Amino acid sequence: FASPLISVTQYVTFYVLVAIAFGVSFLFPVILVFLEIVGVLHTAQLRKVRRFAILGISIFAAVITPRSDPYTMLALMIPMVLFYEAAIIIGRLMKK
Repeated sequence: FASPLISVTQYVTFYVLVAIAFGVSFLFPVILVFLEIVGVLHTAQLRKVRRFAILGISIFAAVITPRSDPYTMLALMIPMVLFYEAAIIIGRLMKK
């Protein structure tokens, strides 16, 4: 007899957690742009702490992803880093 390696509950839980993790993390650039509009952050500050932000993003991606494989972490980390850079560019364009 064949038995499944993973139950339906584990499967659904995993994908719900991944969807929530990606949804919350993709709000990150919206928050950064909002803080730039309000005047709390400036693009010079974001550029200055870029290395620490990338380190923080990688730690966040490693902690929030439900599996410990590097593919899920990279799938979350790479867009967040790109969105961080996009927030810097949007902040520059708003100053002009």
